[in-house]
Amino acid sequence: MYYHKHDELIESWNKTLAVVAKLASVPVALVMKMEQDNLSVFSKNENSQNPYQIGDSEHLNGSGLYCEEVIKSQKTLNIPNALADENWNKNPDLELNMIAYLGLPIVDDEETPFGTVCILDNKEHVFSETTIELLETIKQSFEVQLKLLHQQHLAEEKQQLEELSILIRGLSHEMNTPLGIGITTVGIIESSIEAIQKKLDCKSLNQTTLINSLNTIKQSVKLLTNSFNNAAEKVSTLQSLLISDNAKSAKKIELYPLVNSIFDSYKKMLNTHNIKYKIKQQHNEHTDAFIVPELLQQVLLILCKNSLEHGLAETKDPEIRIELINYSNVIKLHYKDNGKGIDSAEYNKIFSPFYTTSRAIGSSGVGLSIAKRIITQQLHGEISIVNSSGGVHFILSLPKATTSAVKN
Repeated sequence: MYYHKHDELIESWNKTLAVVAKLASVPVALVMKMEQDNLSVFSKNENSQNPYQIGDSEHLNGSGLYCEEVIKSQKTLNIPNALADENWNKNPDLELNMIAYLGLPIVDDEETPFGTVCILDNKEHVFSETTIELLETIKQSFEVQLKLLHQQHLAEEKQQLEELSILIRGLSHEMNTPLGIGITTVGIIESSIEAIQKKLDCKSLNQTTLINSLNTIKQSVKLLTNSFNNAAEKVSTLQSLLISDNAKSAKKIELYPLVNSIFDSYKKMLNTHNIKYKIKQQHNEHTDAFIVPELLQQVLLILCKNSLEHGLAETKDPEIRIELINYSNVIKLHYKDNGKGIDSAEYNKIFSPFYTTSRAIGSSGVGLSIAKRIITQQLHGEISIVNSSGGVHFILSLPKATTSAVKN
């Protein structure tokens, strides 16, 4: 349950253990983790005198390690000098010259053993009450982090299930309409053919009846064709949503002129709706990004259409504003309009596939999902929506062009 944040957790704990080791004046601080029947080094302080490496593992049962005792007893183990203790003067850690040991058990979110947090010294060390209290505080902090991570993981799983549910319901709705029309139309065609056949059998088919029946069949075939084309278009949209296309190569490009040129290409569409647009960059700084221009254009088109069809439809003096801000590692593109905005209660749902509050007027709710996939999976950036006093406010974080990125 912790592996989705595995690297972040190790990096954070490594830094904490480095501080603990300094304050306790010891060369080694570790977190040992149970891995099925093994005990492995999960996190450690960086020190030339620390002989342990992350991933080092020993069979837990019967290992004779200090940490095995801590895990099995779920109690603090304090050994100032193992060489002078007949119970510990042959333990495996002595091979690494770890004579002194102080360790506490760590439990996970379900109060089951996770492992230990411990400090070790290569000389006799009578650990002070302050050091013991420090390690107890660190233990409690690590356990809180594990519980928070588990809660976050459960929340993410719940959101994924909700998104899957929305996807299934949306797909069902989108496909049921053209399929329903197709089934009804096939029934009309079958009835018309059956009526013609009956009149032929009775030798009562006249020209007028035949012409009317053929017209009905012709119109039905046209409706059926449109319905199938609609279904095919929706399947194509779903493919665009779910399948990444990384065929196009990213390149270094200046965002400000790129965004200007993109909106110039939208000018006719925007003028039709009397929408003005403004694009600016902070302090005229260079905004070199490492992206695929065509993909950014697709995202901006989705955002523009979203504004046109939903946000600005009934707005007086509608306007779209773009601002580019240069940061050390990313360039942030702020997209704003002055329309009716989006209820903050919907923020965590709007990027879900097929989620829409405007299905009654024909919205399928896939646009923002596609935009998010492009930004996160293909442009390796982020997209979010933030609170705005008026209208909608999206932030696109795009990777900044670096020498190494351009070479790759």
